[in-house]
Amino acid sequence: MMQRYREVKAETPGTILLFRMGDFYELFYEDAETAAKVLGLTLTSRDKGSANPVPMAGFPYHALEGYLKKLIHAGHRAAICDQVEDPKTAKGMVRREVTRIVTPGTLTDETLLDPKESNFVAALCPTKDAVGLAWLELSTGRFQCAEFSGRRADSSPQSSDSRTQTRRQLGVDPVSMTLDELARLHPAECLIPENARSESVCARLAELDGTIVTERAPWCFSPNQSREVLLRHFETRTLEGFDLGDEDSAGITAAGALLEYVQETQRSSLGHIFKLEPYRRGAAMLIDEATRRSLELTRTQRDGKRDGSLLG
Repeated sequence: MMQRYREVKAETPGTILLFRMGDFYELFYEDAETAAKVLGLTLTSRDKGSANPVPMAGFPYHALEGYLKKLIHAGHRAAICDQVEDPKTAKGMVRREVTRIVTPGTLTDETLLDPKESNFVAALCPTKDAVGLAWLELSTGRFQCAEFSGRRADSSPQSSDSRTQTRRQLGVDPVSMTLDELARLHPAECLIPENARSESVCARLAELDGTIVTERAPWCFSPNQSREVLLRHFETRTLEGFDLGDEDSAGITAAGALLEYVQETQRSSLGHIFKLEPYRRGAAMLIDEATRRSLELTRTQRDGKRDGSLLG
């Protein structure tokens, strides 16, 4: 049993593993110590008589959603390993597999979501000249992407130095635009390439209160890989029908990386995600984060709550 536990744990790094054993979900080692603090569980141990007893904690399986909610709200990711065959008919040890990985940005259960708040998971793809951003509300299937750069659609060709100077004069900064959109979306989780932590836009994600940053392997943000993920999911040969523009754009790359992450964590059908929408900043009046905050449009300045804001 413990050998299987260690195998599953190795397959789900960065998560707290909830391992189903009979009528309980059990946690071991560092996961048990973390859960004891976050969930208020009693910390016990296996092999108490040995020189190195194994820390252990657990709770009844029917209390899963309540404990899961506490773990997620504390900023943790949880892997749920269930019994996937009937114990009465199983030969030998009951087979166990991870049935889902729950993260702050991939919640779908009504008991874990606030019905008055959107819960987005986002992905950032910074490049030399632009920043790709994609976001998804998994519970509704709304999926959007955009690319922010210093280029203007109506600008005439200029030299590199001239363009840079013009961007500064106009205040057109891809990083600032991206951060402003992230502040508007307020995603619960944001994916970034693990080799881009020092990129200016990624380094400033700490400014987003309540957003968990998840690092992914660089190959997840490969343009070809991302495009293939999208084409397979939407069952099309091209993305032209979505009016997304350049299929190698940083925005589409971010969308593919995001969709692959959701497929990996959910391990179930995602048929309700049936389109990818382009987001264009010129389609609506823009209100920057400082103005939204000072006018208390959606949250109060004092405690950051909806109650007391204009929306509330």
